[in-house]
Formats: sequence, C-alpha cells, structure tokens
Amino acid sequence: MGCGTVDPVTADAQEQELRDLVRGLESARDAAAEVAGRPPLGLRAVEAVAGRRNYLCAFEGPAFLCLTSQLRPEADARRAHEAASASLLWEHLESAVDADALRDLASAIGRLLALSADPPEVGATLQVVAARALRLAAWRDESLRALASLPAADDASLLQDRLAGAYARFMRVSEPLVEMQDQLPEGVVAALRDVEESAARAGAVDRLADRLRLAMPECEDGAQQMVGAHLTRLT
Repeated sequence: MGCGTVDPVTADAQEQELRDLVRGLESARDAAAEVAGRPPLGLRAVEAVAGRRNYLCAFEGPAFLCLTSQLRPEADARRAHEAASASLLWEHLESAVDADALRDLASAIGRLLALSADPPEVGATLQVVAARALRLAAWRDESLRALASLPAADDASLLQDRLAGAYARFMRVSEPLVEMQDQLPEGVVAALRDVEESAARAGAVDRLADRLRLAMPECEDGAQQMVGAHLTRLT
C-alpha cells in the first residue's frame, strides 16, 4: 500500500463507527429529553475508559444528566464523575490541538524552505516538523473526534509529543542561524520568525500531556459541580 493511501477496510470500519456514533447521539438526545421532560442544550458521547461509553447531557440551570450506553440514567456517582471529568478534559484538548494552526505551521515551514534549506540539517528537521504537524491536524479533523475519548487523548498526546520533539530538534540545529541572523537575507529572517510564531500558536513548543495534566484539577472541580447538579439520584 503506497504512502498516503487509505486502507479500504480501515476506512469502512471508521465510517461504520461514525454512523454508530451519530445514531447513539440521536438516541441519547431522545432518551435525555424523556427523562428531563425537555431537550438537552448540549450532548456529548464520552469514553472515560475504553469500551465504556456514557452520554453527558447539559440542560438549563445548569443541570446535567449522564446516561449509560443503554441510555438509562447513570446511577453510579463515580462513573458520572469520570464521564464529566473526561468531557471537560476533552474540551481542553480541543482547544490545545488546533488543526488550522498546525496547517499554518506547515505552510510557514514551506515558505522558509522555499527561501533556504541551508544548512541541510535545518531543512531536514523542518520537513519532519511539518509532516508531524500535518499528521496531528489530520487526527484532529477526523469526524470521530466528536467522541470525547480518553484513550484517543493518549493518541493525541503521543502525536503531539513527536511534533514537540521534532520542533525542539529544529531549535537546536538552528542555533547557528540565530547567531548569524544579521548576515541572513531579510526574507529568510522574517520566514524564520514566522515559523517560530506559528509553532507557538500551534502548540508545538510545549507538550500536550503536560498541559492536560495541569488542567486536571480544574476538570475534577468542574466534574464535581456537574455531579452535584445531576438530574437523577446518584449513589
């Protein structure tokens, strides 16, 4: 199978998974409306652990309802808390992994390489950064990202860690360019600056796993508040 091609079997499985997700969300919306007597304002499918899906529904109030995969109100407070925390953490991930910013980084690298690829190790490292930025952007754009899945968050952290590592290598090998920037053409200096600024906007400078770890206390506090505003009794 050539580079850039998609395995038809994998594509079919993903399409089926997406159809199942859409049907599940539609059924969960109906079930939540029946329990609450009004439709939810928002709804998210959540997998705090692989293979265990909940549907987290938000109502005016604010009030919340966590449904099981069988579309019944969750009775276990711990599981409702885990689903709420996972949903909030996923919001942080969605904010941190910006597909447009990642593509902008790849474009900025392309403009720099068009002006200069010297020294060769700088050009080679930049190509790796661009490729990894585009890979993470493609991950973020997949329709299945509508599912707040902590196992998928681990995949994102791995992809972003590879991007951050590649960018750190670029920063190391480009140090000679920084020292001699007074001798570089103005266009190359501007393109280098554009890459650095684009990398910061794309989140390539810091590790995603570290940012999510720092967000965990806030997510736990928010999850506790959501559990406290649950529409049905939790034990």
